[in-house]
Amino acid sequence: MKVAITGAKGKVGQALISKLEPGQFEITQLDLPEHDSSNLDDLIANTKNHDAIIHLAWKNLDKNDVDPLNGIMYENAYKAAAVNNIGLVIMASSNHARSYEQREPDGKIRHTGEVELANNIYGVEKQKMEAMGRYYASKHKFAVLCARIGNINLQDKPRPDTPSRWMSHRDWVSFVSLALTHKYEPGHFEIAYGVSKQSTFDWVNSFGYEPKDES
Repeated sequence: MKVAITGAKGKVGQALISKLEPGQFEITQLDLPEHDSSNLDDLIANTKNHDAIIHLAWKNLDKNDVDPLNGIMYENAYKAAAVNNIGLVIMASSNHARSYEQREPDGKIRHTGEVELANNIYGVEKQKMEAMGRYYASKHKFAVLCARIGNINLQDKPRPDTPSRWMSHRDWVSFVSLALTHKYEPGHFEIAYGVSKQSTFDWVNSFGYEPKDES
């Protein structure tokens, strides 16, 4: 399976690429300075004949201000998938797309399809990414999975201040591997939390992911 990954040099990309099964996945790493996701022509050229795009590229991770280039980059990922007839796009969304105060009756945080309040401006931008994915999936009939990723860090350990948001490297690789190999109906759209096991976030999904590590 041929997979293009934007933002491949970042910690989230490297945690994934270093552990993906090489016999199962052929990875094309796309990142600066050689490749810029804001350049649509370059992205189209370098994702041709691929089965999936994983879009991780993001500029200036600021919770209260979002660089307009981010919107251009994630829209380009959707456009490249449409032009190249790519069957699956996995988008790096964020657990900030839904407020930590907005809980279901059982106390969990999960995506229900109802209107959600974001934690911050960064979360608002991730909501926009998700909404655009729903549109492209419906219009072009490829599958879109928006992964509301938790905290993936170089230490591969829960942060003491926010342990429930942790996503271990092992669980991240499992999440993506299962998502890549799942068979989706045309136009499938899904939002799932990419987190390890804890009591706050619900990781319900259609492709069989179940966390192995616990924070």
